[in-house]
Amino acid sequence: MRDFIHVLISVTALLKVVSSEPFFDIRDPAFIEECVTGHNMHRTEVKPSASNMRYMTWDEGLAVTARAWARFCVFKHNIYLKEVRRMHPTFTSVGENIWVGYPYTHFTVKSAVKSWVDEVQHYDYRQNKCSKVCGHYTQVVWADTYKVGCAAQACPKGVAETSFSTKPAIIFVCNYATAGNYIGVAPYKEGSSCSGCVQETCENHLCRNSTRDALQSYHWTSDWDPALSSCGFFCLSVMLIRLISVPLMFACVYFLKRHHNLFAYE
Repeated sequence: MRDFIHVLISVTALLKVVSSEPFFDIRDPAFIEECVTGHNMHRTEVKPSASNMRYMTWDEGLAVTARAWARFCVFKHNIYLKEVRRMHPTFTSVGENIWVGYPYTHFTVKSAVKSWVDEVQHYDYRQNKCSKVCGHYTQVVWADTYKVGCAAQACPKGVAETSFSTKPAIIFVCNYATAGNYIGVAPYKEGSSCSGCVQETCENHLCRNSTRDALQSYHWTSDWDPALSSCGFFCLSVMLIRLISVPLMFACVYFLKRHHNLFAYE
């Protein structure tokens, strides 16, 4: 019976994982370009202008982490965000923005990033204070942040911790390195564009460095990724067969005992 309960729990976990599905492939060049361009566009437009705003490029490891957290289909920040090496194989500080919405047709990368940036209306640069929520905006325009990785996940059974938790929805997660939003620190330094760049080139008002901006491949995944507990359709089929066969076996033994005389010989 203990094995039967263990199998039941395992199957339940698998069903939960396969209930969500990618909305975009994190390796899709078009998706990557849209995420990177969407962030950099807003970084070039900050007012007052920034002297030290870095150009933001894609990071595979951050995208893998964003995808892993999105798979949970829950509207809250990653519980491992402050745990070194559980968010990224090399970066020790990682930031995060999350957007959710329904129906599926309401989602575009552009609209999601814009919803974060629109928080600028609640941010006062001179006083470095927010009148309402503005942390998503300050993370997008945090000058020292230079890597981003995003993932969009379809959640057919809804996104938990929302007012539409039972409706098919989308969750969009972006992770950033290095992290921003340090208390008491302004997101960037005011000044002429790129005037604060050190041994860097200036591209569209942003500081670029070929070494820093180079793409990296990690072949890594977070140890808490729910997909690690799922081995696909074949594995799920085997688990379901086991789930059915265990009680069936007990039923057969019970039937044989009731209707036949069973003896054992040595």
